[in-house]
Amino acid sequence: MRAVAAVARGVLGMLEIPRPEISDPYECLVRMEACAICNSTDPKLLKGEFRSGPFPTVLGHEVIGTVVETGSHVLNFREGDLVFREVLRDDHVPGGRSTWGGFAEYGIVTDRWARDGFPYLHHSDDYPAHPQQKVMLDTTPALATGMITLMETLDYIAGCGAGPGRAVAVVGTGPVGQAFALFAKLLGAGPVVAFGRRSGPAQRLASAARADEYVWLPDDLERQIEQRRFDIVVEAVGSREALATCLRLAGERGAVCCYGVAPESEPYTEAQSGDSRLRNVPVLEGRAQRRLVEFVEAGGLRLEDWVSGTLPLAEYERAFELVADRQAVKIALLP
Repeated sequence: MRAVAAVARGVLGMLEIPRPEISDPYECLVRMEACAICNSTDPKLLKGEFRSGPFPTVLGHEVIGTVVETGSHVLNFREGDLVFREVLRDDHVPGGRSTWGGFAEYGIVTDRWARDGFPYLHHSDDYPAHPQQKVMLDTTPALATGMITLMETLDYIAGCGAGPGRAVAVVGTGPVGQAFALFAKLLGAGPVVAFGRRSGPAQRLASAARADEYVWLPDDLERQIEQRRFDIVVEAVGSREALATCLRLAGERGAVCCYGVAPESEPYTEAQSGDSRLRNVPVLEGRAQRRLVEFVEAGGLRLEDWVSGTLPLAEYERAFELVADRQAVKIALLP
């Protein structure tokens, strides 16, 4: 089967690897229907700046697939189900490894609920809903890829405490930052102010993301620090500079929630990582799907606003270029 991989540091390529087989009675074999490029994680993996390790490594985690075969102990998935996040293991990539491996034509989903004896989609602090679950919304696989980022960001910003009476700042204006602004608004927070350096996202932040204000960095930073107090500041970039901005915006009492992942070659400083205003907020996207579907069905957001388009898997190089050049919010590759 075909699989898009980082074949060397900074070099994309297409591998031919064996199709995975079910090796555990709780596993399902899944055919990839669409896999989107993550605007942050996939480029960092390609450059060896995240989960560093040997090459080649098969990329992709924003993936939707169809169950084509189930193990003997599977209870919660059936052939034909549309599911999130099939993966490859390292042993599925001869001579290489997998960094999730969603850009492969087939992957594996595990019925962890059946294996561990919990009801499907059981929500609790001890066993939150696993991200490998059925897609609840009647939509296309390509649009469903956008739900993965949206579930992650919804669960995260809710965990940060966004809600009525809470002023929220989002530093970073890529798709993740835009989603944080949107969900902060949908959860009732306000004002919600986005901070960025580019003109491109400004219109989306006012329309699709519904931010109350877009602030140019660094020009208007001092004015904002003087005039506002933010209860929650979200770092959605993954850089020392962005985190430094967040800490300034938080003042003495605000909480800083650091979602971004700094490159391994330039991690956050020791002083930044040890700042008492930093909050460790876990991301458990699987438990957010029902809430996201409710927002979509109520008209709170349109998935079409979060997936720019599709390209065939064979045009993976062009797709990565469109994302790198910021000509697309998100591109989904189809087999």
